[in-house]
Amino acid sequence: MSRPGAEPVSRSGDSSSAPRGSRRARGRRLDTRTLVISWIWAILPFVTLGLATPVTFLWAAQRVRSKHYVLATVFYTVLVVLGFIGTNEDVSFAFLRIAWVGGTLHALAVRSSVFRSQSPSEQLTVESAADAARDRRELRRKAREIATKDPGLARELGIGRPDEQHDFDDGGLVDVNSVSADVLAQLRGMTREPAERVVLVRETRGPYSSVEELSVFADLPPGLSDRLAERLLFLRD
Repeated sequence: MSRPGAEPVSRSGDSSSAPRGSRRARGRRLDTRTLVISWIWAILPFVTLGLATPVTFLWAAQRVRSKHYVLATVFYTVLVVLGFIGTNEDVSFAFLRIAWVGGTLHALAVRSSVFRSQSPSEQLTVESAADAARDRRELRRKAREIATKDPGLARELGIGRPDEQHDFDDGGLVDVNSVSADVLAQLRGMTREPAERVVLVRETRGPYSSVEELSVFADLPPGLSDRLAERLLFLRD
């Protein structure tokens, strides 16, 4: 019988007793292949005498999508260029040495952050989100088929009408020829002003028949209609 107030003894094999930080660290451990690549990336400025330093950080900028690495790419590029076009030999060598030694130390310092792996829980979250997005895309494809073959059935099912209550899941389609400006304004990239213009043009000249018509007659910002095309539907009477 345990004494009142005594804390329960944890089992040595119980993984839940491990500190949360240690579990996170194990989850972020790089695999062998990535680890090798990360070290090759980090020492590339050194083995190329600094000439590949701009390329090294350009690759990091594309991988991590960070302004820090973009600025580093520009900085080291300038150093290498000045090192070659400079008229003073000592100054040129100083620029190249900064790109060489400084770039190597910089790459070694940020190596772990550039190649940081996702924890299993993060990977699961990303995969789940991607699966959900693919499922909704498939729902939209099937809903479009119904709308193309039988517009009347599409209206009865509520396809393209997120503002109405219905049981059919169309994957988030929006019928440009039926919904209000409030609904259009909720689309990603759409704001209130162009949404109201879409409705006004629709009421004056009639329903739209395509993304191209929507873009031209409603005078949408360049590229907006193309970004929305996946979600848009154009049902006509």
